[in-house]
Amino acid sequence: MTLEPNKDLRPGDMVTITCSSYRGYPEAEVFWQDGQGAPLTGNVTTSQMANEQGLFDVRSVLRVVLGANGTYSCLVRNPVLRQDAHGSVTITGQPMTFPPEALWVTVGLSVCLVALLVALAFVCWRKIKQSCEEENAGAEDQDGDGEGSKTALRPLKHSENKEDDGQEIA
Repeated sequence: MTLEPNKDLRPGDMVTITCSSYRGYPEAEVFWQDGQGAPLTGNVTTSQMANEQGLFDVRSVLRVVLGANGTYSCLVRNPVLRQDAHGSVTITGQPMTFPPEALWVTVGLSVCLVALLVALAFVCWRKIKQSCEEENAGAEDQDGDGEGSKTALRPLKHSENKEDDGQEIA
């Protein structure tokens, strides 16, 4: 049995497990099982080739996503002799975890987002408060004494000089 890639495997990685049997007769049956004995039928490719002597070489490939602690077994059965050969591979490892850097980046971005939302809420509150104060101040000016708006009047200037306005006063 071979396992590819054969180093630095982690749970969640896609791997290819190959099971091979050489020089058998007749054609063999190949079965894949997980650690609990359940059959693995998806993503299996099996090929058999006869050599010059009429003996068969069998190659079966299983593509699987690794679990945290997974056992994968290949069973090669000769249907005439009722003999079995099997091989298995067990992958042990720790479950997938976030690297510490990812945790700090997530926490930092969350804090920045909350701070931005608080600042935005504060600015909106100030704008609404200012708008309400201006509206209330405008309403008070109009209602003041009930006399309406007041405008200061200035007396008109009267000139005695005829040359100033170009007309004679009779």
